[in-house]
Amino acid sequence: MALSLVDGILPVLALALGAASLLWLGIAGRRLGLRRILVYAVVAAVCTALLYVLAEVIFHWWNASLPRTLYLYSALAILGLQLASGLMAAPGTPLSRRVAGIAAGLGILLGLACTVNLAYNQYPTVGSLLNPPTATDDPIPAPADAGADRPAASESSWSPPSDMPGEGTVYRDEIPATASGYASNTALIYLPPAYLADPGAVSLPVLVLIHGQPGSPNDWLISGRIAEMMDDFAARHAGLAPVVVMPDASNASNPDWPLCMDTSVSDSATYLARDLPAWVQQQLGAGTSGAHQWAIAGYSFGGTCAVQLAANHPDVYPTFLDIAGENQPTDADGQQALLDTYFGGDKAAFAEQNAVDRFHRMAFPDLAGIVVVGREDKVYAPEGRQVYEAARAAGADVQFQELPGGHSWQVWRAGLENNLDWLCSRLGILEP
Repeated sequence: MALSLVDGILPVLALALGAASLLWLGIAGRRLGLRRILVYAVVAAVCTALLYVLAEVIFHWWNASLPRTLYLYSALAILGLQLASGLMAAPGTPLSRRVAGIAAGLGILLGLACTVNLAYNQYPTVGSLLNPPTATDDPIPAPADAGADRPAASESSWSPPSDMPGEGTVYRDEIPATASGYASNTALIYLPPAYLADPGAVSLPVLVLIHGQPGSPNDWLISGRIAEMMDDFAARHAGLAPVVVMPDASNASNPDWPLCMDTSVSDSATYLARDLPAWVQQQLGAGTSGAHQWAIAGYSFGGTCAVQLAANHPDVYPTFLDIAGENQPTDADGQQALLDTYFGGDKAAFAEQNAVDRFHRMAFPDLAGIVVVGREDKVYAPEGRQVYEAARAAGADVQFQELPGGHSWQVWRAGLENNLDWLCSRLGILEP
């Protein structure tokens, strides 16, 4: 289904239903008495405050980028659900009013879910919610034989066969940590139509995409609609698109996520800059013509990661796309906690690998990148500008882009899609 959950009539109806349900419960709830309603209001406030403490002080489920209005909506939803329960439990309540109370409670939950989804654009369509795209467990097809006279794939060198598939395919596979010892969950790999053709395109370029925190490679598939995005690009370019590799950046769900650096927690930088490229070149025959065929991109945590990899391994990733990343890796318990956990308290060891510090110390004339931020993102937008200014001062060829929206998929997906032509020019598919 292509019905949108982030614009158009459906979210308007969901929000209207939630508001109407709360209004009806407020009117009907007068029979419960003012004292009970005041108790419900206090309980709603206390529960919301407890949610804040659990989410942002104790467990760090999310950070300051969360729209604060969601706490207000949560409080209203808790109040409404209490009113619904009170009305249904009141002595002498007729069956029709009990049914209406259940329906109103469901309407409030639907409205709350809609406000959360509008804040992050996690599920852009009805189809992405009810029938999300999935990857296949089929074996990945062997790459095309390069032969002596077959150059790396580009629009100028590639002629698609008549029976080329119309769409690419997303596969699951394990990328071994031969050099790094990094523990990893399963990666996702998108192979474009040109790869799947017979004969297939030779040495396609590679785009490595890093997800956010919390998150997994599936977020690129479901919320980012990466297969649809790449298929649309391929349809305009004779079936050509990058091979897209979406690794697990959580260190197999380690409570201390890696920083895309080599630390005492894990050698995630070595995994992403050495193990992953070696596996892709050997198993997929992609990115074999040189570093100019490789780019790294990500959103939020993944954007920070992309900059770290580009600054520490420009010989592997000379092209990067930082979408709403931070100005440096952070820890919810503060910077000293990060230093203690990952670097044994050694600030110099952190600065040795931190991208902005490296930009201040070194020149990067061969590095190119784009920093994308949401115009309404009050947390990450200023930090993104700091990264941009540091990279530009270091001689990198960088751009800074502001898009409508906050810290959400509205920006994250558009940040990649809007820059696909630039990426593929850098990667060699399109003529510069």
